[in-house]
Amino acid sequence: MVVVMTRAILILTVMLGLAACDDAEAPISRPKPAPPPTPMSVAKAPAPPSGPGVVTPALPSEELQEAASVSQLHALPSLNAKIYSLSGGDPAVNGLVTYLALFAGPAEGWRSYPLGDYAKWRVAEAKAGRIVLAVQQDTAGPDGNIVKRSRHVHVGFAWNDGAPPDVVTVNTTP
Repeated sequence: MVVVMTRAILILTVMLGLAACDDAEAPISRPKPAPPPTPMSVAKAPAPPSGPGVVTPALPSEELQEAASVSQLHALPSLNAKIYSLSGGDPAVNGLVTYLALFAGPAEGWRSYPLGDYAKWRVAEAKAGRIVLAVQQDTAGPDGNIVKRSRHVHVGFAWNDGAPPDVVTVNTTP
């Protein structure tokens, strides 16, 4: 009887001891391996420069001036296209002057087609010959206040024997 009682007390003591352990001390059944870090995800201080910097002058090219104004870009590689916006409109109302660009090839480069001026936009649909943008367009209300309108812009285009068209169609929902 004493042996049975001692065993019961021992088992009860072990069970209470295990129950008193917090989760930090509990054994982990199978730890999930952490994904390997990518160069951009490593959280450590940047290394100091390896030597003196290279003096780089500003480039005078007008084309690069316009490229520096690009504020939003959505590449559509499967369509050989991209939608992009240049900052330059009124930043308070429709400050994104937005274009469709179709790649004409290495000799000609990109052909750009103006789509409109928007406060915000995103590509809602993209397939061969058709791109739909969900846009927010601001207008002045009757009291001088800014009225925000959401709408869709449908862009249609057809390639001419592998070349981008001379024109695209742009239709906006009311």
